[in-house]
Amino acid sequence: MRFGTILALVLIAAPGAPAADASEPRPITLNQVIARVLEHNPQFGIHDYEARAAAARIRRAAQTTPLEMRLYLENFSGSGDFNGADRLETTLSLAKVLEPVNTVEARGELARQRRNLLRTEQDGKRLDLLAQATEQFIHVVVDQHRLKIAEDHLALVQHTYAVVSQRVAAGKSHVAEQRRLTIDVARAEIELEHAEHKLSTSRVKLAAHWGDTHADFAGARADLFELPPVAPFAHLETLLTNNPDLVRFATEARIAQARLRLAQSRRRPGLELSGGVRYLNDPNDAALVLSVGFPLGASSRAKPEIDEMQYLSQGEPLRRERQRLALYGSLYEIHQELLHARTAFEALNTRIIPAAQQAAQDYEHGYKRGRFSLLELNQAQSTLLDTRLETVMAAANYHRLKIEIERLTGAALNPGEAQ
Repeated sequence: MRFGTILALVLIAAPGAPAADASEPRPITLNQVIARVLEHNPQFGIHDYEARAAAARIRRAAQTTPLEMRLYLENFSGSGDFNGADRLETTLSLAKVLEPVNTVEARGELARQRRNLLRTEQDGKRLDLLAQATEQFIHVVVDQHRLKIAEDHLALVQHTYAVVSQRVAAGKSHVAEQRRLTIDVARAEIELEHAEHKLSTSRVKLAAHWGDTHADFAGARADLFELPPVAPFAHLETLLTNNPDLVRFATEARIAQARLRLAQSRRRPGLELSGGVRYLNDPNDAALVLSVGFPLGASSRAKPEIDEMQYLSQGEPLRRERQRLALYGSLYEIHQELLHARTAFEALNTRIIPAAQQAAQDYEHGYKRGRFSLLELNQAQSTLLDTRLETVMAAANYHRLKIEIERLTGAALNPGEAQ
């Protein structure tokens, strides 16, 4: 199983930082996150035991019916000549039910198809785990950007406070503006502390994906604003057949066929053979015994089960088609949202943020000259910070939507992808 696609589907690692002390925590990359999850997540250990259990079920299904040892005691403790044990007859025999060959083969095939279903389900769970870890990695990156914006907000408010203080000292502004900025500074400090706490929580949640209760890394190293291209929808539609749910339906259809063949094999009942030695106590002789058993009405008794398996088997293609249509609708919707997220990001990054930066500078220059009020300056600064946060969220939304597309198309499960 290769996961090259999901390793590249979110972020491109930023250039490496200079070497640091080995004892200091270092930033973690997405590749390192994926490697840790694959190596240490408890779910993968569970998958191993489930696979072993499935192999044991296959071995059990291949077993034939066991030999039975039987001991018969006859003609004792009766009346008349059969009083006591003088005329006791003892028979020791071995018995076995001879199942038809197709019954044993059908039972083994059913066990193998159930193992295949388990593998399909495990592939889906594996992809889900990696996608969840990747999403949490994005969450850490976003919280790092939020922290940087909170730091910049505090620095900006402190800078504005210094500007207002100069104007108050020069008698160009009322002291009330300075007092108002004192409140803004305090609020910005609270927001910064909250952003630090959120980042710390995100890091611990990321570490939990590989079984750690604390984060041994300094942060996440990635370029959130590097948006990988997305394939055209027509191409994604062709990959939809790789969706784990659809693959599971195909396996379930084969399971239904295996169940049907097993039910059909029961129309021919197994023969019960028994053979042994009988000891005749009265003449003190021994003789061989042989018996054959054959159940009656096996074909009519098997028919209800055969009908049930046929009906269930005929319904599998319809269930798969229903799921395919639902997945198609979801894929189309997510693809449209992905395109919108890229458009929004590009507009914010190339047009809106530069305009907001220039507007904030213009309002600051104008405020220093008395052309704008403090309220107008604050609004311009808030617009700049809000657009920066919008850009971060648009980029993060793009990556999250691309992850969801990878999950729907099962692209990360395709063989042949580069590691």
